[in-house]
Amino acid sequence: MGCTLRIEMFGATDMGRVRKNNQDSLFFNAELGLLIVADGIGGRKGGEVASSLAVNGIKEAYLNCESLRHEEVEPFLIQSIDHVNKEIITKGNGSPVEGMATTLNCILFVGEKAFICHMGDSRTYLYFKNNLWQLTLDHNVENYVERGWLPDGTLAQNPKKGALVRALGLSTQCEVDIYELRLQPGEILLTCSDGLSGMVNDKKMLRIIKEYEDRLYELPQRLIQEANEAGGQDNITVVISHVARD
Repeated sequence: MGCTLRIEMFGATDMGRVRKNNQDSLFFNAELGLLIVADGIGGRKGGEVASSLAVNGIKEAYLNCESLRHEEVEPFLIQSIDHVNKEIITKGNGSPVEGMATTLNCILFVGEKAFICHMGDSRTYLYFKNNLWQLTLDHNVENYVERGWLPDGTLAQNPKKGALVRALGLSTQCEVDIYELRLQPGEILLTCSDGLSGMVNDKKMLRIIKEYEDRLYELPQRLIQEANEAGGQDNITVVISHVARD
């Protein structure tokens, strides 16, 4: 980070109360300024393999990159994610985990900016001055139909509103959303798999963040607890990034 801001990170992952294994993968390191959350797509074999390949692939690419200027960040992320996507497809071909896929939410902090990479329905929220905004758009059938990006009859053919249109491993053509955010002291970024957002609505999430704003190290486990108390239908992963003055 630059001389004026520093990032504090706290994170945790949990199997939930229904699933037999945890297909979420995560990595976060405040000193590196990098966090990655990947959620292996349920209903497909090898979700945990795909999510692990995504997290490790991006982490290794970043560790092997000597330095990044602002203008180099987006090309680096696109290239790294494209490489990981190809690796997931190649490793799946002809294997018991063929067709494996994963969501991706990755944040790279460079100077006084955050670069948020997004595919699928894992989310990043921004909390600031008692307000909570969802920064990322879920790449699912319902949202695409609503915005006119898919024909109106799509939901009749595929009644699963939450079915993903974009994710790593779904297609050789890898289209990733990248958001650039100028940071301010006091901002909190919350990155999570849909095991949290699917069980805890935004209003309740906001209330809990307010309650734990002075002890953020406890917040990931508190949010996981809330998701489990609501039924814990999926694996739950939460990473908190706090923008503080250096």
